[in-house]
Amino acid sequence: MFSALLSRGGLSYDRLLNFCRIAEAGGISKAAAGDPAKQSLYSRQIRELEEFFGVELKRRHGKGLVITDAGRRLAQLARAHLLGLEDFKREAAGIPKRLSIASGNSILEWVLLPKIAALRKALPDTTLEFFSERTATIRDRLTDMTLDIGLIREDALVGPLKAKRLFAGGYMLFLPRRLARGVTEANLKAHIAEIPLATSIGGQFRETLESAATTAKWPLWITVSCASFTQAARIMATGECGAVLPAFAARDFEPAKVVTLPLPFLRGRDRHICVAWNPRLGEVRPVVERAWATVASLAS
Repeated sequence: MFSALLSRGGLSYDRLLNFCRIAEAGGISKAAAGDPAKQSLYSRQIRELEEFFGVELKRRHGKGLVITDAGRRLAQLARAHLLGLEDFKREAAGIPKRLSIASGNSILEWVLLPKIAALRKALPDTTLEFFSERTATIRDRLTDMTLDIGLIREDALVGPLKAKRLFAGGYMLFLPRRLARGVTEANLKAHIAEIPLATSIGGQFRETLESAATTAKWPLWITVSCASFTQAARIMATGECGAVLPAFAARDFEPAKVVTLPLPFLRGRDRHICVAWNPRLGEVRPVVERAWATVASLAS
């Protein structure tokens, strides 16, 4: 069946593996980490693959090289094939397979990690690897098949990714009891300027928060900006600040200690969160199919 493909030299697992490394690193010099011998080897192997397939896999960009669309396609095909073989070898040796899952830090810490016992029970032959990444990075890694499962915003999906919607990610105001005295949903707007707030810095959420508050004439007093929602939650838990956090963070706090109130100017701005995966990877790694279904059942 494959005699025509394999009848001439230039194609090998070593060449494909190194090409995957180059594509993942973003260039020959980065993949070689400054080693001249490796750079020479990688350059020669790319030329041999180009001759074998009859297509350009790299092109000059400024002082460096970038992978072409055809090169990215080859890297995806090779990576899926190699991952499937790795799983097969691990199964034959009785070694657990590796499965990588990524999401934003808040979803990771408040939604996924509390379910670790159930995840391990559902995927007993698997070593789990968790990563905290931005949505765009997760989407790109799923597309390139350097990541198995991702929890991302539904509006960030691109082909060929598939997804299942989990929940709507809204936001609430969290107040320690000390700062919540006399504050109700009805009079919150009158008190909001007096409440020091902590929340995440930068990104789509922060822009939406400040823009919506300004439009609705809610004078927010943001005194602490953090790298993540979980950091803002830790600050709020000290009693010094309120915090604008994802609604699902409420599971971390006792109602006797923390009051949650809706922010009217954020209504209708919920973001649908989904579990996403690459079906091409699922075809050669059945564990990916099991994993996304498990995550969907536990996180929705």
